[in-house]
Amino acid sequence: MEQGIPPLIFWIFVGLGIIVQGIGKSGFAAGVGILTIPLMMLVMPVDKVVATLLPLLILLDFNAIYHHWHNKVWEKILEIYIPSLFGILLGVAVWWYIGQEGLERYGVHVKRFVGCIAILFALYIIARERALKWVNHLHLGPKTHWFAGTSAGFTSTIAHSAGPIVSLYLFAQGMGKSLFVGTTAWTFTLINLTKLPFYIGIGLIDKDILFFDLTLLWLIPIGSYLGKWMHDRVSERSFNRVIMVFVLLAGIQLVSNVNLIHLVLRNVLKPLLG
Repeated sequence: MEQGIPPLIFWIFVGLGIIVQGIGKSGFAAGVGILTIPLMMLVMPVDKVVATLLPLLILLDFNAIYHHWHNKVWEKILEIYIPSLFGILLGVAVWWYIGQEGLERYGVHVKRFVGCIAILFALYIIARERALKWVNHLHLGPKTHWFAGTSAGFTSTIAHSAGPIVSLYLFAQGMGKSLFVGTTAWTFTLINLTKLPFYIGIGLIDKDILFFDLTLLWLIPIGSYLGKWMHDRVSERSFNRVIMVFVLLAGIQLVSNVNLIHLVLRNVLKPLLG
């Protein structure tokens, strides 16, 4: 927990982050899980956020591939996964270096990196329909998968934020919805499983992180249920626009390194409460 953050605010932000992740993995408004990272980074140290999320993401990935066991194209999975190994190694090297030099020195840079990704993703949500139409008619070169895979591996290792990269690349393959969803799920399962031993090896994940994850497990089925419930009741476009606003605000806060939560608590709530 970040200093100065009340426990109630901490649990609200963390809880919402996990629930949003469950909603995104349910198949409704895919990609909204990008909000989880910047949301949690407002109330937690950056290294604890990525460490906490990885085991939970793996559980969500297992659930996704269970429902899409046969909906996959191994050729496309390997096109992303194999080059992602280079990105994963680069990302692990960055986290190891940060651990050696001290999070206090580089934590702000990681936040700004995540903030930039969040802002870019918010813009992607705004222009998503046009982007997908453009990608659908795009003829990718034979080496494109190396760039996409390496970028996905690196951004996934630093901040679990490779969703847009993988989604745009696989969407351009014209596989159809079921194969697209299943292939994406299998790709992230392999990437996240590969990251796990490295996270443990450099000390990002320890027993305290795993115990903390146990307190959050019950939020995953809530998010999954909400996603399925909203599927036929809530406009996915409207929901995405709401998420886009929150992603944009959180991204701006991380880039500017100005935490509005601290400002509100200090300048608004504290005077009101005396």
